Amino acid sequence: MAGLGPRPAKGYRVVLLGSVAVGKTALATQFACGSFPEQCEPSVEELFSKVIEVNAAPALLEIVDTVGAEHLVTLKDLYIKNSDGFVVLYSVCSEASFEAVRPLRERMGRLRGSKAVPLVLVGTKADLDAQRQVLTARGRALAREWRCPFLEVTAKSKLMVDQVFTQVVREMEALAPPEEEVPAVPTNAQETWPSERFIG
Repeated sequence: MAGLGPRPAKGYRVVLLGSVAVGKTALATQFACGSFPEQCEPSVEELFSKVIEVNAAPALLEIVDTVGAEHLVTLKDLYIKNSDGFVVLYSVCSEASFEAVRPLRERMGRLRGSKAVPLVLVGTKADLDAQRQVLTARGRALAREWRCPFLEVTAKSKLMVDQVFTQVVREMEALAPPEEEVPAVPTNAQETWPSERFIG
């Protein structure tokens, strides 16, 4: 049919959260721009956007990289309260970054109250095996506890990068509140409605 164009993409805001230098900017840049930044200058925030297809439907992702916002607690709290989904990252080369994700998840639960927390847990720098401090099994166990997907990624070679964002869209869709259903018009509507309206 000539009047039917492509379906508009559903928009989601996804926030990347984790300690400094876990690879948030590298992940976002590789996903949205297809390149790996060799050096990242800390800033308050970076915004990236990209349309992807998940379950045969387009999804427009606005990705917020909270790269230098660790000290800006109020700003980070606003992101947590008002965003649709989250990617919580730690570096497999940093035990401290892994330990930091648990209090972060607890904070997310407090700030969002009864709202769902669609998230994916991600271990970054999976290619640096010689420097690994966090075993894959520990990340998997934590994700099982949180009931969320878990992936280990390598932003440099783009290994599993796209899957992170596909998974977060699936989580957002699975945990979305049911949409209000519009009551259907009765099939015999023409017979039941009066042909004239009387005002008076």
